[in-house]
Amino acid sequence: MESISVVTITDKELDDHLEAATGKVSSFPFRSPRPEPEAAGTPATLGGRRFSYRPLQNKDGPVGAASTTTFSVVETIQAINPRDDLFSDTEHHVLREIRRSVQLFYQIYEYYEQASGLERLKTANKAGQLGRDQEGELKAKTETASAVSLFALAAYLSRKLVGHRQEEVERIVFEVESPDRLLVDNQANALHSALFYLVESIKRHAKDDPSLTRAVLEASRQLTGRISTTARSLAYLEFYTRYHYRIEPDGVTITGFEMEEPASALQVEVQEKRPEEVVGNHIAKFEAMRLAQRLVCYDRARQHNPFVDLGGFSFTLIGDGSPGTGKTTLIQMTVTLLKDYCKTLSLPFRYLNFSVDEISDYQGRSGQNAKRFCRTVLDPRGIGFGTIDDVDQVCANRNDKNSSAGQLEVTAVFMQEFAGPNTVVRGNASFGLFSNYPEKVDDALRQRTQARFLVDGPRTLEDFTDLLHLLLSPNWEMPLGAGYQPFTTQQVRRVIQTKYEQHARPQAPALVKIFDEHARGGKISTWIEFGHYLHALQKHDERFTGRAVKNISDAIRFRMMDFDLPQEWFEKPEKFFTKPYETRMEMLKELRGTITPEIVLQEINRYADSEERYAAVARERELTERTRQIVLDAKARIAAAREPL
Repeated sequence: MESISVVTITDKELDDHLEAATGKVSSFPFRSPRPEPEAAGTPATLGGRRFSYRPLQNKDGPVGAASTTTFSVVETIQAINPRDDLFSDTEHHVLREIRRSVQLFYQIYEYYEQASGLERLKTANKAGQLGRDQEGELKAKTETASAVSLFALAAYLSRKLVGHRQEEVERIVFEVESPDRLLVDNQANALHSALFYLVESIKRHAKDDPSLTRAVLEASRQLTGRISTTARSLAYLEFYTRYHYRIEPDGVTITGFEMEEPASALQVEVQEKRPEEVVGNHIAKFEAMRLAQRLVCYDRARQHNPFVDLGGFSFTLIGDGSPGTGKTTLIQMTVTLLKDYCKTLSLPFRYLNFSVDEISDYQGRSGQNAKRFCRTVLDPRGIGFGTIDDVDQVCANRNDKNSSAGQLEVTAVFMQEFAGPNTVVRGNASFGLFSNYPEKVDDALRQRTQARFLVDGPRTLEDFTDLLHLLLSPNWEMPLGAGYQPFTTQQVRRVIQTKYEQHARPQAPALVKIFDEHARGGKISTWIEFGHYLHALQKHDERFTGRAVKNISDAIRFRMMDFDLPQEWFEKPEKFFTKPYETRMEMLKELRGTITPEIVLQEINRYADSEERYAAVARERELTERTRQIVLDAKARIAAAREPL
């Protein structure tokens, strides 16, 4: 299996090509393709894969430049609105991204030259020292260098434009024609043919800012599609595919010929569920409703959320429960609330789910899929919510010998993205992990989740009655029965305090003993007493580390910010959402509550109980499996003893 190395491209490397790229978007020569008979010496193309030898050219222009026409990306974009001498924000953004992609084109070409030995061959050719047996290698490597650099240009441009003015762009429908011919016989011809194609696409389709974005985005996708379907027949391709190129300043990675999916394809639609349609699961429902309100307080101009500083924001959460207890319904409710809030506040919103379908047999592909999933959800231009349903199947436990390489890649990526050295929590996105078997999830990944709750479904008489009434009452009329009023017990505020108070003492027997040893009269009220209790929990379970204390602290701050945003703020956004950031921060501070010893104790016990529950289930599962294996072995020995010799 081919080993993959990651090459990091820095701003400084790209800036080395800034002057050349600026010159190309300002003016470049190109001979427009005309239907005429093919002649000897026709440049290599990705159209019909024809190739005949011709001397290599320099990077300034193709042979016959005197008979070519000069084109300009800058002037083409400026001509969209000739009455305005200045570029609009969108025009400026698109132009800069095109120039940036040209810089990347030069850098990828340079990398390929160095890795493949093409640079050495070109030097020998220029000095007249190239052997005849090397001519074919020189031509093939030049063609491949041009093709892969074009793909990098187009893939980068597509990934940088996807999501820009998304709602307006998706409303525009037109088809951008595939390029007739892409020259790959040398660096200059390749770049000029791609720029010419972009210019022609802009001229034909761009009438305003959204259509300009759409035209360039679709043209870049056509370029990647055209190159990826024809370039695999190129020789010496391994000098490109053995590397992944990460453009560090932009967070974009070019991986082989993998293409960016359209934004509409990435978006996942879910069935709408309202809070009143969720029966039971009171704490989980409460925290999901809070999360939706907190996310939409994100300030896109500052790219920051005040709740990140004040507390009450959950960047990662995990919900566990038996099959059929309502995890999917909770996801649907959260997405429905976020869509409603974002629509009211004119915020872009994207929901994605990462499933087992993203696990690939190809080395590195699963990690790439996980990275793309995280980057898409974390896009600071809007609100993102990402879920990993059945996380125990998607991510590997590193102690499980049956874990696949793809699962291990995904686990490593999520650990880095959720709480790695480069993790930046802006407050615009959150990730939810859901599982029937959380004990199978790697300990280090599970402990990177800030909030955790048990999804236990309907539990009480009223819960089951309400659930049946919810599902059947629209189609069946029947008396309610004496004393029954539907959904009165599903009001979160009536139930949530009781649920929290249940954690005044831990529920696991082993933890109850530790608690009784450190709580005086069932209470802990000083810093040192809490320190003793936490230290005792760590001695009981070595997984109870500093990260656990941080997660508990986040949960406590969440409780401190236990208030609903006034409905008036959503009905009249000018009351809060359009005010200056500092003003909103002060308004939120006025609503926050205070931390009490009771809250701290409840959250410590909630966290410790969850870890104890995971460990107990894991032990029980291992014991059951070992017992089953012993029984099977015994039966096999008995059967073997009865077999006649």
